[in-house]
Amino acid sequence: MTANAVFKAARIANAEVTAWLRDHAVIVENGRISEVVSQSSIADGIADSHAVHELGDVSLLPGLIEAHAHMHTAAGPDPVYTQQSAFNDSKEFFIMRAVDHIRTTLLSGVTTMRDLGGPTDVVFPVRDAVRAGVIPGPRLQLAGAPITTTAGHCWFFGSEADTAEEVVRAIRAQVKLGADLIKIMSTGGMFTPTANPRSAQYPVETLRAAVVEAERLNVQIVSHCLAADGVRNCVEAGIHTLIHARWHDSDFSKGLAYDPDVAQMAADKGIWADPTTGHIMVGDVRIKAGDVPARVPHWAVSATTVPEEQHDAVLRDMRERGVRFVTGLDMGMAHGEFDMSAANAWSFVDLLGFSNWEALAASTIDTAESLRLASETGAIKAGLSADLMAVSGDPSNDIKDLFDCTDVVVEGRLVKRDGRALV
Repeated sequence: MTANAVFKAARIANAEVTAWLRDHAVIVENGRISEVVSQSSIADGIADSHAVHELGDVSLLPGLIEAHAHMHTAAGPDPVYTQQSAFNDSKEFFIMRAVDHIRTTLLSGVTTMRDLGGPTDVVFPVRDAVRAGVIPGPRLQLAGAPITTTAGHCWFFGSEADTAEEVVRAIRAQVKLGADLIKIMSTGGMFTPTANPRSAQYPVETLRAAVVEAERLNVQIVSHCLAADGVRNCVEAGIHTLIHARWHDSDFSKGLAYDPDVAQMAADKGIWADPTTGHIMVGDVRIKAGDVPARVPHWAVSATTVPEEQHDAVLRDMRERGVRFVTGLDMGMAHGEFDMSAANAWSFVDLLGFSNWEALAASTIDTAESLRLASETGAIKAGLSADLMAVSGDPSNDIKDLFDCTDVVVEGRLVKRDGRALV
């Protein structure tokens, strides 16, 4: 394929991802968008210098941006197997699985993916191979080993650090190895038996030291948080993105301890939230259908189970207060298959009250902004990388049309055409 191309489609998302441009075309030169024009205005003879692709009656969007993946983990239907695989599989097997997973993700329409926790000696070589053109995959941002306490959440592929000094040292080590961002576990998690999701792993002073060091090194820092104490500590410390943003009470006999004032502080500080509702929604649908086994609750939350509707109500209030959401599925965890990123937008519409266009923008231009990639990708406009995905139907009418990906372009290169993989 030539370095220059034209992609014609019946519907193309405008630069703000708020409406369609009808019967337009995206003109690509050297992998970047040079202009978006009506098909009737395309110069005669352009086929002499550009490969012209008639995509037909499709909706052409910016490529999806998946903000939360664990490329090396199993993503199987059984939570127990997914957990055991993270403990027991070899580095070589992790790498082979990751290579398969990122290809699957790319072909589903994801052109940028952020991995929020994996063995550094697994995920960094995979990213480097994608950048070198050795294997296919989306643009990758990697945290590498997440920073956690001794025996804390995901300790088995994390970097254990308990004091503020140890955390700062771990951040420096991760950046030295090539981390694009830092992930820190402010609370325990569902995935780790030795960690308590209802309690904070780090005090606010340690998290603040982590933020200062990450910003000194010019990288973002995001934090897993499932408990109200963890969310509060992260917001006070200035963590850039709240992962999950769940508000479990530290008391096992209680449900949530949502604090609207903390949520308002997060909004005022410009802190983003990745609610991972798509992952929960996919699991619930499949569990109810009998396709996968029920989740195995963590011991710390099983005493008082909180219905998802209560979590969703809190997230809706956070959004009303001005907290902006990014689209992260938590790929690799049980039920979080690597071709399901479209479930993020689906859940935003069905659970959180987004309009279809708002959900499409969240999946593209908004999440690009949160990842500090807005000058590179996330919209179809001149100057940005030609990262595109086409779907049958019209997801502005039915958000689930986003699952029917027909064509994918990454950095101007066509990798899927009319449903057929080219890589």
